[in-house]
Amino acid sequence: MSKTMRIGVFMLAVVAMGAAWADQGFPRIANLWGFGPQAQATEYAKLARYGMLVMSGGSAEAWRSFSKEMRSRNPEIRLIGTAPLMNLTLEDSASWMKDEWYLRRPDGKKVVWWGDQIVTPNLLNDDCLAALVARTDKLYGDALREGTCDGLFYDSVVGSVTWLGDVDTNLDGVADKPEDINPKWHARQNLFFQRLHEKFPKMVILANDTDEGHTPVINGRLFEGGPVLDRVAEGSMGIKEAISTLDMWMTKSLKPPITFALASHPLGWQGWRVPNGPSVSTKGEVERVRRDFRRMRLGLCTALMTDAYYAYDFGTVWYGLPFWYAEYDAKLGKALGPAQEIALGTETTVFDWKAGQDASAFAFEAGAKATPQGLEGGMTDPAGGWQRVISTDPTKVKLEPGKSYHLEATVEVVTKPSGTFQFDVRTAVGGWEHHDKGILHNAGQAGEKWIIDTTIVPDNYEDYGLEWHILGAGSLRMTSLKISLANARYWARRFDGGLAMVNASPMPMQVNLDHPMLRIKDDEAPKYIVEVDDADAGFTADGAWEAMGGPWHYYGEGYRVAAKPGSTARWTFTAPAADEYAIFACVPGGKTLTSAAEYVVEGTQAAATINQRVGDGGWAKLFDVRLKAGQKCDVVLRSAGVGATAADAIRAESAARLNDGARVESITLAPMDGVILLNP
Repeated sequence: MSKTMRIGVFMLAVVAMGAAWADQGFPRIANLWGFGPQAQATEYAKLARYGMLVMSGGSAEAWRSFSKEMRSRNPEIRLIGTAPLMNLTLEDSASWMKDEWYLRRPDGKKVVWWGDQIVTPNLLNDDCLAALVARTDKLYGDALREGTCDGLFYDSVVGSVTWLGDVDTNLDGVADKPEDINPKWHARQNLFFQRLHEKFPKMVILANDTDEGHTPVINGRLFEGGPVLDRVAEGSMGIKEAISTLDMWMTKSLKPPITFALASHPLGWQGWRVPNGPSVSTKGEVERVRRDFRRMRLGLCTALMTDAYYAYDFGTVWYGLPFWYAEYDAKLGKALGPAQEIALGTETTVFDWKAGQDASAFAFEAGAKATPQGLEGGMTDPAGGWQRVISTDPTKVKLEPGKSYHLEATVEVVTKPSGTFQFDVRTAVGGWEHHDKGILHNAGQAGEKWIIDTTIVPDNYEDYGLEWHILGAGSLRMTSLKISLANARYWARRFDGGLAMVNASPMPMQVNLDHPMLRIKDDEAPKYIVEVDDADAGFTADGAWEAMGGPWHYYGEGYRVAAKPGSTARWTFTAPAADEYAIFACVPGGKTLTSAAEYVVEGTQAAATINQRVGDGGWAKLFDVRLKAGQKCDVVLRSAGVGATAADAIRAESAARLNDGARVESITLAPMDGVILLNP
């Protein structure tokens, strides 16, 4: 049988296997690394709530027992183990890896990364690749053959090995060329997965950091927050692109598809926590992450526009916390169709350019130029870094802060890039915190068309420009660009049991429903939450307050410290509705801080004295205060006591709950938020 025929039979076998899997309803909630098959019996009911558990470790007997208990409670649950491929712990690799199997630098040193705790095998070594397959068999073979483990997860499966820096796979003392080694590395990863499927025909494979070239041999990709859902929350990825990305993996991967989208909190992306997230993160920070209800809902409702699994977690340094929300228990059932983008009103064109027209509104770099066929630009060095080639001139193509713009462009790939092309909308004045909007990548073949269709909302800077970049060698030609001022738009998807909607814009939207629906019932999430950081416009200070930062427990990018008594800090916010509000303060903590920081609400009797030494970056309750709609509230901190006083952030939570089970005929979709409504 030819190689082509063998692969064809393999694919048919995997597709046929997928028919045996139950079609899980929505929401599809998963957990990554929070639990193992050695879990205690007291946790079984809690774990069985999930649609998929990604775990690590455990003997064959532990998997048998755990699988029996889980499936008796939830017959549709999917149980996934974790096995080694790209990243080996030093402890695990020491027991079976041979010295000549490690990936090395040109100087002969092992490739070590992620806090100097992870090493990587050389996949181009045949014996090493065979040993990795054997290692999977040793760890999970019995569980896979018996079906007590449904499949395996492989972390950090980046198709380009040179993302780790200079590597020397053939041990000749010379760094491998990216254009030569990366395609070979990618092919060896796919060969590894194919061998697993041949050995364990019923297994499913989930992998992290993969690309579209892996879809023929895996069942889905784990998307940590950074590539998709966290970018939606930050505005660097449009929700349309997020939905399209997850949909692609759910449709092109092997069946059954098990793509898993994680949303995480910015605390989890702080580099100083690597690789010690659980040990350096405080209880207060964990609770602060858990209570970021809006970020959780934005991620969940974006995932619900697709068939992917979802989880909200601390972040990349620490996964598996058992956060559970009322929305997860919503009985939506089966989807009635794909998600729909709904625009409120029509668009107005503000810029419309086509090839051959005047190009004075553009800037050209790196040899780019305007031709009758379009705007052309490229680079010739395959190892070259990022280079901007074409951009709009912000003084001639103005994007106003806070407004929504629909961007449409047609770009032809003239020469396939050795790296990739990137489109973004960028501000130079705003700095990295406001980079970038609408990021899109393309690494297509020569002759392909790259259609850009995204919506962005600029932050409070007026120098945003549309930019095209190249990584490595390659060339492109833009033939059209249209910019429209867009009215509000949101996404919605209907299910047997209700409706999910998501607004990934910074503007509220009033939505009239076509029939009355019910809010879910939840005693936790407040209807109104207002947060003011020391870096926000609502913060002012009198006296000597020093800006602090670095690796510590605080809100945002830093906090302030007053060394002497008598200095005051003030946070001002406007009450969104008449209600009683619980006021909290975020306090970094530490033995140098005061034990008697004095907080008051100006003009009221509300007052509290807080021991800041025991702060841990969480929300410390100060007091409750009743406010009228539109009333300004001034929370004032006076430095007092022995030691310095810290001023960071405050938070106000309404007594009213967001999800009160009410019957509604219209709702206000809050900015960067989502909602689940149930059929009455």
